[in-house]
Amino acid sequence: MKINIRKFLLTLLILTSYNVIACECIIIKSVQKEFINADYVLTGKVISIDFVQILKKNRKKTEILTSEFRDELDIFKGRVLAKITLETTEILKGEKRKKEKIIYTGSGGGDCGFNFKEGEEYLIYAFKNSWGTKELRESNRKYKNALYTDTCTRTKIFDKKEIENIRLLIE
Repeated sequence: MKINIRKFLLTLLILTSYNVIACECIIIKSVQKEFINADYVLTGKVISIDFVQILKKNRKKTEILTSEFRDELDIFKGRVLAKITLETTEILKGEKRKKEKIIYTGSGGGDCGFNFKEGEEYLIYAFKNSWGTKELRESNRKYKNALYTDTCTRTKIFDKKEIENIRLLIE
């Protein structure tokens, strides 16, 4: 009976300690510094949220799984990213060719992923060569320009005042 109690306590400890992992941002930059550093600054409405998982098969081969639901992917087998598809409203910095943009972010569990909600409009500061998408970019050429954001950037729900400040920087 003691073994069952020990197993139970060990399982309880593991399950409760999983949620204590937290994102820590060193500093949130000023609007001007973040605008200068970002590859893209845009506003847009989230039209869909999907998930991708990066599975390392061996040192050279990587497999990318996709799913509409995060729970269908096993976070213990490889990194899971949220794939946010946006209908862009305005691109303040970056390439302006496409109406839809895809932004990746962490999917939770202490990875600093930004919690986007479908149907909401956001101001997004996105980066091409982020550590967050390094494995994704290296796995397949179609992800070579993957954009990434997280809670450690100035990305936020649509903020008219901050957008006005950005426009002043552009002029």
